[in-house]
Amino acid sequence: MKLKMYLATYLLFIVILFSSLGIVSAYMTNTQINMYTEKCIREFYSISNALHRDLSRLTGQEQNFRGEITILLDGYALYFYQQEILIDITESHPSDDEAYDGIMVSYITLETGQYIHITGILPEPLEHFRLFYYYNITDYIDDMNRIQNILLMVCIIFAIITAFALYYIVARLFRPLSIVSAATRSIAGGHYNKRINVQGKGELAQVVEDFNQMAAQIEEQIYALEKVAADKQQFIDNFAHEIRTPLTSIYGNAEYMQRALLDEGETIELTQLIMNNSTHMKQIANSLLQLATLRDYTPVVKEISVKQLFDDIGQTMHDSLYKKGVKLTIKIAADTIWGQEDLIRSLLLNLCYNAVKACEKGDVIELAIREDLNNVIVTVKDNGHGISQENLQKITEPFFRVDKARSREHGGVGLGLTLCKQIADVHGAKMIFESVQGVGTLVSIIFTTP
Repeated sequence: MKLKMYLATYLLFIVILFSSLGIVSAYMTNTQINMYTEKCIREFYSISNALHRDLSRLTGQEQNFRGEITILLDGYALYFYQQEILIDITESHPSDDEAYDGIMVSYITLETGQYIHITGILPEPLEHFRLFYYYNITDYIDDMNRIQNILLMVCIIFAIITAFALYYIVARLFRPLSIVSAATRSIAGGHYNKRINVQGKGELAQVVEDFNQMAAQIEEQIYALEKVAADKQQFIDNFAHEIRTPLTSIYGNAEYMQRALLDEGETIELTQLIMNNSTHMKQIANSLLQLATLRDYTPVVKEISVKQLFDDIGQTMHDSLYKKGVKLTIKIAADTIWGQEDLIRSLLLNLCYNAVKACEKGDVIELAIREDLNNVIVTVKDNGHGISQENLQKITEPFFRVDKARSREHGGVGLGLTLCKQIADVHGAKMIFESVQGVGTLVSIIFTTP
């Protein structure tokens, strides 16, 4: 593109330059020739009148008329020859009759040079004489040719200088585009962090700025896609790991029951194990179904009574709290919250059940709500085992458990906090986890009031 633009611009410049030179040269030449022609016509009439006057005096003298004319013409010819003008006079034949002002002007080339040639008949009563006038313009033509050659050389030199100057200008103008092209190839090769540093405020600088913004968005999207792909792969790996254990247990127990002679007690025990693992798999399926349902879901937002919601949560968790010996305290500093009630209840129940699992006998869980400017903040706080900072960044990932051994001693399928995050996201809420090992965990859900 750069070369095409350079050649097109340069060719256009050359055409305009030499066309202008030709027009100017032709104009100058024609102007000068016309000026000399007008001068020659005036001189022709002046000579014609002078000859007419002198020849009129001689026509009355019969003796030696021809000789007198010859002497007169020789005198005129010698005088005008010194001014580079040639004149001649001949008798006109009847077939050459022309009006007095019927002169003919032409440009001829003789052995001695180039001339302006003018011919015409003398006034009456000397109409039988024809005057021939020749003006030498050879020196002028040579001067014009020299001037034109000098102009041509100047134009050629100027064209050569312009060629280099134009190439430099075009190269400088296209430099940002060349950099953009190189950066584009680099990005196409997988170097998404490539950026361009070009200073200036022109259109190309704006193109570069737009390119950098585009590259940043591409990099962000690529990393987002890579993260999504990695998360999906991690989800598949975790799911395969999670489902393998109950399937293995179910298959092993069923195979054992098929081959062994079992009494009633053993049969009941093995079937209970199969049922427990089946229930676990059902919980996984239900949780995955709920996650799929919440994707791109728009909740039905209504005003929810906080007191009634928290009382329902306390009643639902009564047995779990009692068995673990954990106390639930409730603090209400806001009357209502906006959201889809069943989803909000599921969110808070999941957080509270996780808090119960992290606590020991005698620990306390606090469920609280308060208003802060245009926000309603719900918190679930416990003084249980706490979570390390490393694990705190991963707890909302599917199938992630803080317990590295992935023990199911306390139940759960590792999707509870993933569901919590999904519910918070569809409500436009922000969920923040804070935890210190051995001190406890605080989960804050920040809802923006409508």
